[in-house]
Amino acid sequence: MTPVLMARDLAARYGRREVFHGLSLQVAGSRSLGVLGPNGAGKTTLLRVLAGLRTPSQGEVRIRGLEPRDAVGRTPVAYFAGETTLPGAVRASAWSALATTDPITPEHRPIRTLSRGARQVLGLRTVLGRHPLALILLDEPWEGLDPDAARWLSTTIEAKRDKGAAIILASHYFQDLAGVCDAYLFLVGSPPTLLQAHEISPVGPVTAALLIDVYDKLRGGPATHRLVRGTRTA
Repeated sequence: MTPVLMARDLAARYGRREVFHGLSLQVAGSRSLGVLGPNGAGKTTLLRVLAGLRTPSQGEVRIRGLEPRDAVGRTPVAYFAGETTLPGAVRASAWSALATTDPITPEHRPIRTLSRGARQVLGLRTVLGRHPLALILLDEPWEGLDPDAARWLSTTIEAKRDKGAAIILASHYFQDLAGVCDAYLFLVGSPPTLLQAHEISPVGPVTAALLIDVYDKLRGGPATHRLVRGTRTA
């Protein structure tokens, strides 16, 4: 299938520090990619590059054949990088009305006065409320969500994928992405490693334990970061 998003030989740097290099990927419609790695590995930087919010140090990105900044005006793209990116002084109801004609919340208070979870849900419902969506880029989307909201998000992501959207999800919690994605990009080593779900688990779903096992092998030793909520790998 023709990819909705294609990235070739990407590199990103902050000053002299190289975040990643040699990164290539493509995501077709009705397919999902999980981006995994510890804090500081470059997940947020990568999604910003793919969304056209940051220029890569090297390489190119195309969304339906166009550069990201040109594509967003012609292709329905949803990008959300967490509740802290919302404008705190704007009323919640006014912000949600920017992206959809359906009222998401009757809350008239400024966004900054809402709870963290409420802000996260507001942002997600707003960007995912557009129909149709060709490309969805979400950075740590499950962060701060209660069980009901997390279930809604997982169901919504699956529904958007079934309707043809290409989806990229970034998280440092492996259980968020386990069994959700068709492929997984590990921001470990240089260049990063891209594996299809069937390469990780030929039979059965991809579990968090399998993802951690791959991560450990790529790092050359046991993981030391909090990769699964509530536990610490040794």
